[in-house]
Amino acid sequence: ESGTGKELVAAAIHNQSKRSSKKYVAFNCAGQSESLFEDQLFGHVRGAFTGADRDREGVFEYANGGTLFLDEIGDMPLTMQAKLLRVLETGDVVRLGQNNDRATDVRFVSATNQNLKALCENGEFREDLYFRINGAEINVPPLRQRREDIPLLVNHALGKFSVDMDRVRPTITEPAMLRLVAYDWPGNVRELMNVVQRMAVMTSGDVLDIAQVPDEIRSSDSDDSYSVGSLAGIGLDKLEKEAIRQTLAMTGGNREQTSNLLGIGERTLYRKLKEYGIK
Repeated sequence: ESGTGKELVAAAIHNQSKRSSKKYVAFNCAGQSESLFEDQLFGHVRGAFTGADRDREGVFEYANGGTLFLDEIGDMPLTMQAKLLRVLETGDVVRLGQNNDRATDVRFVSATNQNLKALCENGEFREDLYFRINGAEINVPPLRQRREDIPLLVNHALGKFSVDMDRVRPTITEPAMLRLVAYDWPGNVRELMNVVQRMAVMTSGDVLDIAQVPDEIRSSDSDDSYSVGSLAGIGLDKLEKEAIRQTLAMTGGNREQTSNLLGIGERTLYRKLKEYGIK
C-alpha cells in the first residue's frame, strides 16, 4: 500500500550499512517524463540540449559510494528500464550528450506499491530487470497490521518535529497513544506523521493528551473495543488476546505498564502471554 514507510526502511538499511557515512539519495519514479527521467538518473553534459549550459551529474553519480533509493520503480517507462538494467549490471552511466562511460558504485534499493510480477506478465515491466532487482525482498505491510510499530513511529516523529520547530520535545500520555494505536491509519505512516505533526503544532504545552488527538481519530470506530457491532460472534478469548497484544504494542512491550492498563496482575499477564503464545 501507499504510505507504509518504504522510504524509512530504505533509509534504515543505509544507516545500518557500511555506507552510512556516504550519501543517501531518494528519487521518486512516479510522474516523470522519459526525457527528464534519463537526465535525472544519468545527468548531462553542457550543450546536450537547449538550456544545458553546464555539466550536471545524475542521481547515480551523486550517490556514488552511498545508497540510491528509487521509489515507485513500477512506474518507470519500459525504455528507461532497459537503460537502468545496463547500469545495474555494469555500474557505468552515460550522461546525455556524451559517449564515455562513468563508473559508479551505489547500493541500489527500490520500492513499489504495485505487483511487479503481474506487470511483467502484462508486458509493462521487464522480466530481466525484475529478476535483477529482486535480490532481497522486504514486504512492508500496512500500519494496521503492525500496530506495535506505532509508538516507535510516534516518538520518532515527535523528536524530529521538535528539532524542526526548535522546541522541547513533548511527551504523549498513555490514553492518547492508545487511541493512536487503535486507529486503522488508511493513509499508513504518511498519515500518522501528519497527525503527529499537527498535534505537536497545535499544543503550546509539553504534554500531548487525548484532547490533542484529532476528532476524526478519537471518534473512529476502527477499534473493536469501541464498536459494538464488530464484537458480535467473536470469542472472548480472541478479544482478550487482541486486547493484550495491542496494549503490549502501545507500551512498547513493557509488561508492568500493560498489566496496569489492563487491570490485571503481572503474574496473570505472564500466564495469559504463555497461554496465547504472545511474545
